[in-house]
Amino acid sequence: MVSIPQKIITIPPVLDRNWVEQSNSLLYEKNRNLILDLSQTVRIDSAGLCFIKLLHLQCKNSGKKLILRNISSDHLNLLKTCNFSPQDKKSPDSFKNNFIVNTGDTLIKFMNNSIHALSVLTEMLYWGTFGLLKKQDFKRGALGEQMYQLGYKAFGIVTLLSFLIGIVLSLQSAIQLRNFGAGIFLAPLIGITMVREMGPLLTAIILAGRTGSATTAEIATMGVGEELDALQTMGINPIQFAVVPKFWAISITMPILSILATAAGILGGFLVAIIYLDLSSSIFWGELSKHLHLRDLNAGFIKSVVFSWLIVWIGSYYGLRVKGGAEAVGRETTASVVTGIFIIILADAIFSFIL
Repeated sequence: MVSIPQKIITIPPVLDRNWVEQSNSLLYEKNRNLILDLSQTVRIDSAGLCFIKLLHLQCKNSGKKLILRNISSDHLNLLKTCNFSPQDKKSPDSFKNNFIVNTGDTLIKFMNNSIHALSVLTEMLYWGTFGLLKKQDFKRGALGEQMYQLGYKAFGIVTLLSFLIGIVLSLQSAIQLRNFGAGIFLAPLIGITMVREMGPLLTAIILAGRTGSATTAEIATMGVGEELDALQTMGINPIQFAVVPKFWAISITMPILSILATAAGILGGFLVAIIYLDLSSSIFWGELSKHLHLRDLNAGFIKSVVFSWLIVWIGSYYGLRVKGGAEAVGRETTASVVTGIFIIILADAIFSFIL
């Protein structure tokens, strides 16, 4: 039978911080079991308890054992009181209690975050509407600047992607319609799809990644740099100064971008109908105008406005909750984009049952 190598450490009468600092016991060879002889030990302070705990963890990680030899009952009870267990086993009750505690903490955190988010939404809507009658805490020209940044600069990417998506959807639909001799129905199919769904949705997703992240990063940087606190010190409302111009800018530009995206998608479908299905222009536009109704246009407009509010709200919420430095800014910016896209798709699904 092969004997397991062991190392014996004799603990002094007083196991305190001075002895722990002078001892090199934490650097023992990891390939041997460790025995602590406490036959002479009279007193153990908090540093000594931590010392024994660290030794136990080292032995456990290396697959060896820590043996406490000649330990008195008082010291053993002290170790148990400090939640030290040589076997480090958890009872089923502890797992159950931890699950309940973690569930409660998650629920409380969710409720607090929900209250904070609703507070930000309420302030944004109030200071963006009725609050403007009391005071206007933003610099002159901020609305035009934000419309240029949030709307005009996003024009290219929105129209290009919508045009390509329109081509892809039309081509995939045309392949199936052509097999049944129903290519004429491509016009209402792509038209209604782009007006009611894909136009507002694509625009919102693109702006959630572009505008939402920029909003979060800008407001978060202001918070980290204590600019928001400086605004409050000067009596300026941070929501109205940093959020309201973005709120109105995206509320104006988002429906316009949605209309342009819808037109670009329909144009892509028109090219597919002309080139692939050999339809005439008059037939395509005639079928489109015949099946496209005012309620479809209203649905697309309402969606684009609501999506724009969601983008600014979520971006502002994550920007205002940043605590820390650059790492927190990056983390909350990422969370803002992910949450924004998820909420927009969820809202679109809800609108599908309502509008």
